[in-house]
Amino acid sequence: MEIRIHVLKLQLGQFVCELDRPWLDTPFLMQGFLLETQQQIELLLEHCEYVTLDLARSNGGIAQWTALLAETKKAQHNAKLRRNPQIEQSLSAEQKNERLNILRELRRLFSAWRQQPNSSSPSGITRKHEAKIILYDDTAAVEQEIKAATSSHQGAQRFVLSLMESVRQDLQPKVEEVNEVVSDLVSSIIRNPNALLWLTQLKDRDQYTYAHSIDSAVYMLAFGRHLGYPREELQKLGMAGLMLDVGKMKLPPELLTRTGRYTPGEFMLMKTHVNHSLDILGQMDGIPIDVFDMVARHHERYDGSGYPLGLKAERIGIFGSMAGIVDCFTALTSDRSYSNAKSAHEALQLMYKWSERYFHPALIEQFSQCVGIFHVGTLVELSTGEVGIVIGQNRVRRLKPKLLIILGPDKHPYARPHTLDLISNPSLPSGLPISIRCELPRGSHNIDPREFFLE
Repeated sequence: MEIRIHVLKLQLGQFVCELDRPWLDTPFLMQGFLLETQQQIELLLEHCEYVTLDLARSNGGIAQWTALLAETKKAQHNAKLRRNPQIEQSLSAEQKNERLNILRELRRLFSAWRQQPNSSSPSGITRKHEAKIILYDDTAAVEQEIKAATSSHQGAQRFVLSLMESVRQDLQPKVEEVNEVVSDLVSSIIRNPNALLWLTQLKDRDQYTYAHSIDSAVYMLAFGRHLGYPREELQKLGMAGLMLDVGKMKLPPELLTRTGRYTPGEFMLMKTHVNHSLDILGQMDGIPIDVFDMVARHHERYDGSGYPLGLKAERIGIFGSMAGIVDCFTALTSDRSYSNAKSAHEALQLMYKWSERYFHPALIEQFSQCVGIFHVGTLVELSTGEVGIVIGQNRVRRLKPKLLIILGPDKHPYARPHTLDLISNPSLPSGLPISIRCELPRGSHNIDPREFFLE
């Protein structure tokens, strides 16, 4: 009976039959020996990481080492779980009921503030959004979804660049193209939102103008999925995300690239991008009324200090409030000509401080849950000393995300980065659980996430 164990778990009386390196590269002359002294163990600690034991030839035979055998089998099972793509654990029945109650109450809160048609409403009405609530389960692991997500993301990039050029030339964008691009994004988000959320992290500073539109669409979709909206509502959310700032293409380029503070006149001019966006949407056939509302209201603020209408609290509408949160978050977490990107954690901390004044507190709480404590794309250091990138969230246990491990304890890169799902409770040879020690700043250890992009 042979088992492979870490050298930290070696004990006197065990028979070592194989090393994890050639015997000639070690001080051991015998290819197979019984551990009889502590010095032998110390030499193995110095030269090896894992060894194979023959329990039948160890002192006492297999019966003496049954506990070690059982522990090793459990560790091998956990390792198998980590190697194979795993779909996130589903919520329990109790957790689902609790989640449904929260979402129902949130929608009731907004629907209680319905307005009658009047001139102060950008579209003439405010939507109830009493759509069916769906608690989505992931149907694909992030490793499986990344290829389709990449294709959808690249399609969105091509569309946004084409859209910007059409607007500059006063050409009418085609709603069919918008729907096709958004439909692909929706499908990916429904299967597993983490793949597209990761792709939002892989952009350059000079991509802000069009990347902001794609990021807004992705986060609107992830947020909508988190709040349980069905596919037809997600389609509207994604379309609005892509079109939130399309009107900025009608503004002077020098205004968009300013690095200093706007003068009062320049700020008034910047605000006109909302009306420009609505004009562009008005030229397109078949745009849902909710999309107009989101574009019109994404700069309204909870205390009424926003524009263009100074709407307050729930009167902004749940979709308009979501759009305002997403627009701000994606701006804060993007590199721009005048500002370095903040981490998701830093951005959420700021937005928590601003809630009750600028953003709806209940929606900020839900958005924070959607993004997660450790946002997809975050660089973290583990209790093992290893460094990894968060590639997936676990809704059941937010402190146990899925990671791509790229650096070893010595901070040297692994030849083959591997995935580790903390939800499977992996442990050290000592039995201590592996956990996240800390979040690392962007760029730590000169790591560029694009170098570790999942194929």
